[in-house]
Amino acid sequence: MAVRKLPKGLHIDSKMPSFGIRVGARQRTWIVIKGPNRTKLSLGSYPEVSLQEARQKAAVEFMSPDLRRATITFDEAKQEFLALDRWRPQSKRTLISALRHFEFKGPLTRITPQQFLAAIDKIEGRSARAHALKDGRTFFNWCVPRYLTSSPAAGIRMERQPSRDRVLSDDELKAVWRAAADVGYPFGHLVRVLILTGQRCGEIAHLEAAHVEADRLFFPASNTKNGRAHWVPLSDSVRALVAPRSGLVFPNSIGEPFCAFNFNHKRLLRRSGTAGWTLHDLRRTCATGLARLGTPIHVTEKILNHVSGSLSGVAGIYNRFEYWEERRAALLAWESYVLKLVSHESSHI
Repeated sequence: MAVRKLPKGLHIDSKMPSFGIRVGARQRTWIVIKGPNRTKLSLGSYPEVSLQEARQKAAVEFMSPDLRRATITFDEAKQEFLALDRWRPQSKRTLISALRHFEFKGPLTRITPQQFLAAIDKIEGRSARAHALKDGRTFFNWCVPRYLTSSPAAGIRMERQPSRDRVLSDDELKAVWRAAADVGYPFGHLVRVLILTGQRCGEIAHLEAAHVEADRLFFPASNTKNGRAHWVPLSDSVRALVAPRSGLVFPNSIGEPFCAFNFNHKRLLRRSGTAGWTLHDLRRTCATGLARLGTPIHVTEKILNHVSGSLSGVAGIYNRFEYWEERRAALLAWESYVLKLVSHESSHI
Protein backbone atom coordinates (compact mmCIF):
# COMPACT_ATOMS: atom_id res chain seq x y z
CA MET A 1 0.00 0.00 0.00
CA ALA A 2 1.29 3.52 -0.85
CA VAL A 3 2.53 5.52 2.14
CA ARG A 4 0.07 8.33 1.50
CA LYS A 5 -2.88 5.88 1.70
CA LEU A 6 -1.93 4.21 4.99
CA PRO A 7 -4.60 4.51 7.73
CA LYS A 8 -3.91 6.01 11.15
CA GLY A 9 -1.66 4.00 13.42
CA LEU A 10 1.85 2.53 13.56
CA HIS A 11 2.98 0.57 10.48
CA ILE A 12 6.17 -1.53 10.67
CA ASP A 13 8.30 -2.11 7.58
CA SER A 14 8.38 -5.74 6.39
CA LYS A 15 12.02 -5.39 5.30
CA MET A 16 13.27 -3.76 8.52
CA PRO A 17 11.26 -4.82 11.61
CA SER A 18 12.47 -1.98 13.85
CA PHE A 19 11.58 0.69 11.31
CA GLY A 20 8.17 2.04 10.36
CA ILE A 21 5.87 5.01 10.04
CA ARG A 22 3.42 6.53 12.50
CA VAL A 23 0.34 7.96 10.75
CA GLY A 24 -1.55 10.64 12.64
CA ALA A 25 -4.38 13.00 11.79
CA ARG A 26 -2.04 15.60 10.26
CA GLN A 27 1.38 14.03 9.87
CA ARG A 28 3.16 10.86 8.81
CA THR A 29 6.40 10.38 10.79
CA TRP A 30 9.14 7.86 10.05
CA ILE A 31 10.44 6.19 13.21
CA VAL A 32 12.92 3.60 14.43
CA ILE A 33 12.39 1.56 17.60
CA LYS A 34 15.57 1.10 19.64
CA GLY A 35 16.77 -0.39 22.89
CA PRO A 36 15.19 -2.52 25.61
CA ASN A 37 12.66 0.23 26.36
CA ARG A 38 11.49 0.29 22.72
CA THR A 39 12.24 4.00 22.42
CA LYS A 40 10.77 5.56 19.26
CA LEU A 41 13.06 8.00 17.45
CA SER A 42 11.80 10.28 14.68
CA LEU A 43 13.55 10.23 11.31
CA GLY A 44 11.49 12.99 9.70
CA SER A 45 8.10 13.29 8.04
CA TYR A 46 6.65 11.98 4.79
CA PRO A 47 6.70 13.27 2.03
CA GLU A 48 9.66 15.52 2.94
CA VAL A 49 11.59 12.30 3.65
CA SER A 50 10.90 9.52 1.13
CA LEU A 51 10.66 5.82 2.00
CA GLN A 52 14.12 5.17 0.53
CA GLU A 53 15.67 8.06 2.47
CA ALA A 54 13.94 6.95 5.67
CA ARG A 55 15.28 3.40 5.28
CA GLN A 56 18.78 4.80 4.80
CA LYS A 57 18.41 6.90 7.95
CA ALA A 58 17.11 3.89 9.86
CA ALA A 59 20.13 1.85 8.76
CA VAL A 60 22.42 4.58 10.09
CA GLU A 61 20.61 4.50 13.45
CA PHE A 62 21.42 0.80 13.80
CA MET A 63 25.09 1.25 12.96
CA SER A 64 27.75 0.93 15.61
CA PRO A 65 28.49 4.24 17.39
CA ASP A 66 31.85 4.53 15.62
CA LEU A 67 30.33 3.96 12.19
CA ARG A 68 27.49 6.41 12.87
CA ARG A 69 29.98 9.02 14.04
CA ALA A 70 31.90 8.65 10.79
CA THR A 71 28.88 8.85 8.48
CA ILE A 72 26.39 11.28 10.04
CA THR A 73 25.79 14.35 7.87
CA PHE A 74 25.43 17.98 8.87
CA ASP A 75 21.67 17.93 8.19
CA GLU A 76 21.18 14.77 10.28
CA ALA A 77 23.12 16.19 13.21
CA LYS A 78 21.31 19.52 12.87
CA GLN A 79 17.89 17.86 13.07
CA GLU A 80 19.00 15.95 16.17
CA PHE A 81 20.30 19.19 17.70
CA LEU A 82 17.07 21.10 16.98
CA ALA A 83 14.97 18.26 18.40
CA LEU A 84 16.49 18.70 21.88
CA ASP A 85 13.96 19.45 24.63
CA ARG A 86 16.04 22.34 25.96
CA TRP A 87 14.94 24.90 23.37
CA ARG A 88 12.20 27.41 24.04
CA PRO A 89 10.10 28.07 20.88
CA GLN A 90 11.66 31.49 20.31
CA SER A 91 15.18 30.11 20.75
CA LYS A 92 14.46 27.27 18.35
CA ARG A 93 13.15 29.68 15.70
CA THR A 94 16.33 31.75 16.06
CA LEU A 95 18.52 28.67 15.70
CA ILE A 96 16.63 27.46 12.63
CA SER A 97 16.98 30.89 11.04
CA ALA A 98 20.73 31.07 11.75
CA LEU A 99 21.60 27.48 10.76
CA ARG A 100 19.78 27.74 7.42
CA HIS A 101 22.84 29.66 6.15
CA PHE A 102 24.90 26.46 6.23
CA GLU A 103 24.49 23.89 3.45
CA PHE A 104 27.32 21.45 4.11
CA LYS A 105 27.16 18.18 2.19
CA GLY A 106 28.65 14.82 3.08
CA PRO A 107 29.83 13.57 6.48
CA LEU A 108 29.92 16.02 9.35
CA THR A 109 33.53 15.03 10.08
CA ARG A 110 34.72 16.45 6.75
CA ILE A 111 33.61 20.04 7.41
CA THR A 112 36.71 22.21 7.70
CA PRO A 113 37.23 25.59 9.42
CA GLN A 114 37.80 27.06 5.95
CA GLN A 115 34.38 25.82 4.75
CA PHE A 116 32.67 27.16 7.85
CA LEU A 117 34.35 30.56 7.46
CA ALA A 118 33.47 30.68 3.75
CA ALA A 119 29.79 30.06 4.63
CA ILE A 120 29.90 32.89 7.18
CA ASP A 121 31.52 35.30 4.68
CA LYS A 122 28.72 34.70 2.15
CA ILE A 123 26.06 36.00 4.53
CA GLU A 124 24.88 39.54 3.86
CA GLY A 125 24.65 41.87 6.83
CA ARG A 126 26.94 42.20 9.83
CA SER A 127 24.24 41.25 12.31
CA ALA A 128 23.17 38.15 10.34
CA ARG A 129 26.79 37.00 10.15
CA ALA A 130 27.20 37.47 13.88
CA HIS A 131 24.08 35.44 14.67
CA ALA A 132 25.08 32.66 12.27
CA LEU A 133 28.56 32.48 13.79
CA LYS A 134 27.22 32.39 17.35
CA ASP A 135 24.61 29.72 16.68
CA GLY A 136 26.87 27.76 14.34
CA ARG A 137 29.48 27.67 17.10
CA THR A 138 26.83 26.47 19.58
CA PHE A 139 25.84 23.66 17.22
CA PHE A 140 29.38 22.45 16.56
CA ASN A 141 30.26 22.66 20.26
CA TRP A 142 27.30 20.32 20.87
CA CYS A 143 28.72 17.95 18.24
CA VAL A 144 31.92 17.64 20.31
CA PRO A 145 32.51 14.91 21.44
CA ARG A 146 29.33 13.24 20.12
CA TYR A 147 30.40 13.22 16.49
CA LEU A 148 33.50 15.42 16.27
CA THR A 149 36.84 15.57 18.05
CA SER A 150 37.06 19.33 17.46
CA SER A 151 34.79 22.09 16.18
CA PRO A 152 35.39 23.71 12.76
CA ALA A 153 34.11 26.94 14.33
CA ALA A 154 36.81 26.97 17.03
CA GLY A 155 39.00 30.05 16.98
CA ILE A 156 36.87 32.00 14.50
CA ARG A 157 36.27 35.42 15.99
CA MET A 158 33.11 37.44 15.69
CA GLU A 159 33.58 40.75 13.93
CA ARG A 160 33.21 43.75 16.16
CA GLN A 161 29.59 44.92 16.35
CA PRO A 162 29.26 48.72 16.49
CA SER A 163 27.11 50.09 19.27
CA ARG A 164 24.01 51.56 17.67
CA ASP A 165 22.52 54.85 18.81
CA ARG A 166 20.40 55.66 15.75
CA VAL A 167 17.14 57.45 16.51
CA LEU A 168 14.82 58.61 13.75
CA SER A 169 14.15 62.33 13.55
CA ASP A 170 10.59 63.62 13.50
CA ASP A 171 10.79 64.16 9.74
CA GLU A 172 12.07 60.61 9.22
CA LEU A 173 9.41 59.18 11.51
CA LYS A 174 6.72 61.02 9.55
CA ALA A 175 8.11 59.76 6.23
CA VAL A 176 8.33 56.17 7.47
CA TRP A 177 4.79 56.26 8.90
CA ARG A 178 3.40 57.46 5.58
CA ALA A 179 5.46 55.00 3.52
CA ALA A 180 4.20 52.15 5.72
CA ALA A 181 0.70 52.85 4.38
CA ASP A 182 2.02 52.47 0.82
CA VAL A 183 3.75 49.18 1.65
CA GLY A 184 0.48 47.89 3.11
CA TYR A 185 -0.44 44.83 5.15
CA PRO A 186 1.16 42.95 6.77
CA PHE A 187 4.55 44.69 6.83
CA GLY A 188 3.27 48.28 6.82
CA HIS A 189 0.90 47.59 9.70
CA LEU A 190 3.66 45.80 11.59
CA VAL A 191 5.98 48.80 11.21
CA ARG A 192 3.36 51.16 12.60
CA VAL A 193 2.83 48.86 15.60
CA LEU A 194 6.61 48.92 16.19
CA ILE A 195 6.58 52.72 16.11
CA LEU A 196 3.69 53.02 18.56
CA THR A 197 4.67 50.31 21.04
CA GLY A 198 8.47 50.00 20.91
CA GLN A 199 8.30 46.21 21.01
CA ARG A 200 10.77 43.78 19.45
CA CYS A 201 10.17 43.07 15.78
CA GLY A 202 10.26 39.28 16.07
CA GLU A 203 7.86 39.27 19.01
CA ILE A 204 5.32 41.39 17.13
CA ALA A 205 5.69 39.11 14.08
CA HIS A 206 4.66 36.11 16.22
CA LEU A 207 1.67 37.88 17.76
CA GLU A 208 -1.51 35.80 17.62
CA ALA A 209 -5.07 37.08 17.44
CA ALA A 210 -5.83 35.15 20.63
CA HIS A 211 -3.27 37.33 22.42
CA VAL A 212 -5.02 40.59 21.49
CA GLU A 213 -7.01 41.15 24.66
CA ALA A 214 -9.59 43.79 25.52
CA ASP A 215 -7.11 46.39 26.70
CA ARG A 216 -3.67 44.89 26.11
CA LEU A 217 -1.42 42.76 23.94
CA PHE A 218 -0.08 39.57 25.53
CA PHE A 219 3.32 38.09 24.71
CA PRO A 220 3.76 34.60 26.25
CA ALA A 221 7.15 33.71 27.72
CA SER A 222 7.76 31.29 24.84
CA ASN A 223 7.70 34.21 22.37
CA THR A 224 9.87 36.74 24.21
CA LYS A 225 13.61 37.16 24.00
CA ASN A 226 14.15 37.04 27.76
CA GLY A 227 11.65 34.24 28.45
CA ARG A 228 9.34 36.46 30.51
CA ALA A 229 5.65 36.90 29.78
CA HIS A 230 4.83 40.48 28.85
CA TRP A 231 1.76 42.70 28.43
CA VAL A 232 1.52 45.97 26.51
CA PRO A 233 -1.35 48.44 26.96
CA LEU A 234 -3.53 48.47 23.87
CA SER A 235 -4.71 51.76 22.38
CA ASP A 236 -7.43 52.25 19.78
CA SER A 237 -4.84 53.01 17.10
CA VAL A 238 -2.86 49.83 17.75
CA ARG A 239 -6.09 47.82 17.97
CA ALA A 240 -6.99 48.99 14.46
CA LEU A 241 -3.61 47.71 13.21
CA VAL A 242 -3.82 44.23 14.77
CA ALA A 243 -7.51 43.32 14.43
CA PRO A 244 -9.83 41.82 13.40
CA ARG A 245 -7.98 38.67 12.35
CA SER A 246 -7.65 35.02 13.32
CA GLY A 247 -4.54 32.93 13.82
CA LEU A 248 -1.39 35.00 13.42
CA VAL A 249 -1.87 38.75 13.27
CA PHE A 250 0.98 39.20 10.78
CA PRO A 251 1.29 35.97 8.73
CA ASN A 252 3.31 35.48 5.59
CA SER A 253 1.88 33.98 2.40
CA ILE A 254 1.94 30.42 3.79
CA GLY A 255 0.45 31.27 7.18
CA GLU A 256 3.69 31.38 9.18
CA PRO A 257 4.99 34.40 11.15
CA PHE A 258 6.04 37.22 8.84
CA CYS A 259 9.79 37.05 8.21
CA ALA A 260 10.58 38.89 4.96
CA PHE A 261 12.00 41.84 6.87
CA ASN A 262 15.10 42.53 4.81
CA PHE A 263 13.31 42.79 1.46
CA ASN A 264 10.42 44.87 2.80
CA HIS A 265 12.67 47.11 4.86
CA LYS A 266 14.53 48.03 1.68
CA ARG A 267 11.18 48.85 0.05
CA LEU A 268 10.29 51.01 3.02
CA LEU A 269 13.60 52.88 2.82
CA ARG A 270 13.05 53.64 -0.86
CA ARG A 271 9.43 54.75 -0.42
CA SER A 272 10.20 56.90 2.62
CA GLY A 273 13.38 58.44 1.22
CA THR A 274 15.22 57.59 4.45
CA ALA A 275 18.42 55.63 5.04
CA GLY A 276 20.77 54.29 7.69
CA TRP A 277 18.28 52.85 10.14
CA THR A 278 17.06 49.36 11.07
CA LEU A 279 13.71 48.10 12.32
CA HIS A 280 15.23 47.76 15.79
CA ASP A 281 15.97 51.50 15.68
CA LEU A 282 12.20 52.08 15.83
CA ARG A 283 12.33 50.56 19.32
CA ARG A 284 15.09 52.97 20.31
CA THR A 285 13.16 55.84 18.73
CA CYS A 286 10.09 54.97 20.82
CA ALA A 287 12.18 54.76 24.01
CA THR A 288 13.81 58.10 23.23
CA GLY A 289 10.41 59.66 22.51
CA LEU A 290 9.09 58.40 25.85
CA ALA A 291 12.06 59.98 27.62
CA ARG A 292 11.44 63.26 25.79
CA LEU A 293 7.86 63.19 27.08
CA GLY A 294 9.05 62.74 30.67
CA THR A 295 8.47 59.00 31.14
CA PRO A 296 10.56 57.65 34.07
CA ILE A 297 13.16 55.10 32.98
CA HIS A 298 11.68 52.29 35.10
CA VAL A 299 8.32 52.72 33.33
CA THR A 300 10.01 52.69 29.92
CA GLU A 301 11.84 49.48 30.84
CA LYS A 302 8.53 47.87 31.81
CA ILE A 303 7.10 48.91 28.44
CA LEU A 304 10.12 47.44 26.60
CA ASN A 305 10.24 44.28 28.77
CA HIS A 306 13.83 44.97 29.77
CA VAL A 307 15.28 43.04 32.70
CA SER A 308 18.43 45.11 32.99
CA GLY A 309 19.04 48.73 33.95
CA SER A 310 16.91 50.23 36.72
CA LEU A 311 14.99 46.99 37.33
CA SER A 312 17.95 44.62 37.50
CA GLY A 313 19.62 43.00 40.50
CA VAL A 314 17.96 43.51 43.88
CA ALA A 315 15.47 45.99 42.44
CA GLY A 316 14.33 43.46 39.84
CA ILE A 317 13.92 40.74 42.46
CA TYR A 318 11.96 42.71 45.02
CA ASN A 319 10.17 45.36 42.98
CA ARG A 320 7.29 43.46 41.36
CA PHE A 321 5.06 46.50 40.83
CA GLU A 322 3.91 46.56 37.22
CA TYR A 323 3.37 50.33 36.75
CA TRP A 324 0.42 49.45 34.53
CA GLU A 325 -1.38 52.80 34.59
CA GLU A 326 1.94 54.61 34.15
CA ARG A 327 2.74 52.45 31.15
CA ARG A 328 -0.65 53.09 29.60
CA ALA A 329 -0.38 56.85 30.11
CA ALA A 330 3.14 56.90 28.66
CA LEU A 331 2.21 54.99 25.50
CA LEU A 332 -0.92 57.08 24.96
CA ALA A 333 1.19 60.24 25.26
CA TRP A 334 3.70 58.86 22.74
CA GLU A 335 0.94 57.80 20.37
CA SER A 336 -0.64 61.27 20.62
CA TYR A 337 2.74 62.79 19.75
CA VAL A 338 3.19 60.52 16.71
CA LEU A 339 -0.35 61.05 15.42
CA LYS A 340 -0.05 64.80 15.78
CA LEU A 341 3.21 64.59 13.84
CA VAL A 342 1.43 62.81 10.98
CA SER A 343 -1.89 64.55 11.66
CA HIS A 344 -3.52 64.17 8.27
CA GLU A 345 -2.58 60.47 8.26
CA SER A 346 -4.05 59.62 11.68
CA SER A 347 -7.51 58.86 10.33
CA HIS A 348 -6.11 56.32 7.81
CA ILE A 349 -4.42 53.79 10.10
